[in-house]
Amino acid sequence: MVGRRIFLVAFLVAVLLGALAPGRASADGATAATMWKYLNDLRASVGAPATGEDARVDTAAQNHANYNSANGIVGHYETAGAAYYSGYAPRDRVVARGYAATWVSEVAASYNSWQQAMTELWAAPYHRLGMMHPHNIVAGWGHSSLGREATVGDFIYDFASAAPGVIRSPAPGQTGIPTSWNGNESPSPLPAGASRPVGYPIMVIYNNARTTVLRGASLVRASDGANVPLYFGTQQFEYDYAFVIPQSPLASGTTYRVRMDLTVAGQPVTESWNFTTSVDGAFHLTTLHSAWAGQTYPPTLAPGQTTTVTVRYTNTGTQTWQRGVTGSEVRLGINGDSMWYSSVGMNSNWVYANRVATTVEQTVAPGQIGTFTFQVRAPSTSGTYKLPLRPVVDGVTWLEDQGVYVPIVVDAGFHSAWVDQSPWVTLRAGNVTQLYVHYRNTGTTAWTKGVPLQELHLGIANDDARWAAYGVGWLYLNRPAAQSEAVVPAGGVATFAFEFKAPVTAGVYDIRVRPVVDGVGWLEDQGVFLRVIVIP
Repeated sequence: MVGRRIFLVAFLVAVLLGALAPGRASADGATAATMWKYLNDLRASVGAPATGEDARVDTAAQNHANYNSANGIVGHYETAGAAYYSGYAPRDRVVARGYAATWVSEVAASYNSWQQAMTELWAAPYHRLGMMHPHNIVAGWGHSSLGREATVGDFIYDFASAAPGVIRSPAPGQTGIPTSWNGNESPSPLPAGASRPVGYPIMVIYNNARTTVLRGASLVRASDGANVPLYFGTQQFEYDYAFVIPQSPLASGTTYRVRMDLTVAGQPVTESWNFTTSVDGAFHLTTLHSAWAGQTYPPTLAPGQTTTVTVRYTNTGTQTWQRGVTGSEVRLGINGDSMWYSSVGMNSNWVYANRVATTVEQTVAPGQIGTFTFQVRAPSTSGTYKLPLRPVVDGVTWLEDQGVYVPIVVDAGFHSAWVDQSPWVTLRAGNVTQLYVHYRNTGTTAWTKGVPLQELHLGIANDDARWAAYGVGWLYLNRPAAQSEAVVPAGGVATFAFEFKAPVTAGVYDIRVRPVVDGVGWLEDQGVFLRVIVIP
């Protein structure tokens, strides 16, 4: 059974309002991109895929933040005629900006800084639901200080998008978890009369809108098995998640083991994992970020030759990179996970077909530089190849895409220069003429007739096949001839002679040609063409 996909909107009842005078600029440098990045850091910490960013959704969120701030409220619905009105409901405002979305949800808060607002929203289970949802594909953020501080996030959902089967928060093995939560959320997830603060809420969300029923749960201190009493959360808005809330604050610097027994899409499921609270009881988010710090550039290579390449990145996040440790090992991946570079033979003892290396260093602390050293094999075909690279923590997140690539130049030593050619010829339709062209070998490799990957052919430029109907005795449809000489050493001249039958239609015909070693590559394109003038 598929859970309902009804995303109502919830809002956080904030207690740190910090009202400001109208028109005062924000003091914390909030931008949509900064807030979007922070959301993806939060999502990465629990294994949720990164959301995309869209300027239209950012604008919708910013417009509503302006409305909330100017009117001194925290909510999701606007009244026409009020200051900064931009649409009644979250979806209305997103659609008005030109984004055709079906499922939209929103979070809103009023705190003295956007980061505090987002951190508090993340703590509250009904708000964390949208922020960490596996099918949240686009997020837009806005922050306003026109009056009361206001932070707004708008989220777009696609339930057909690829997503992990389950997201847990706190994540398995996650550290730096707060010991408590103030319980401020509307609608309230706590029973009436519950004392506050409580412990930090614990959640699971399943993909594909699978109906989820929590049958039982427990939380124990890992050191001695002491049981922690829990409140069982009530589902709101959708049915694909479950959560529990410790009835009292947790101990600091302590590891806890949580177990949830659930029914997911009609099947029994048990989730069990550990997390650890912070020493000071506050929230400490570890982040994974990088910045390119330099690289080596390989020399020109012959086909099949290997070379060693080094690329360096600075750890600009807060999490230490640890070689061999799942969730902390940073690898240098082929950007986009392409397998093509391995398929053309460039893989020389890489970690995987699309992971070229991991760090040379055992650990790379924040601020330090990680070194990625690997070998590349030159493909058999001459040309310039751009190997696109990007750091990745597999199973967690890709790090920054800075457009880094390593240029691999492959040169088999085949080069040529035009010498001369047959003069322009005039003939009648249907008549046959012989044409020729001479090229000098300006490379370092001899051209050898009859030897694959060494014989030089005269090709029709761009493999244009339209001249095939007029070729007489050509090698094949876009290769008029092979070299006449048995061997053309460096500095020697090769002859290419072939016959051409005049088309039936009068006109001027320019046949563009270019030397090629098939299976290796084209030689220089000097714009050479042979002209045939056909008269009635």
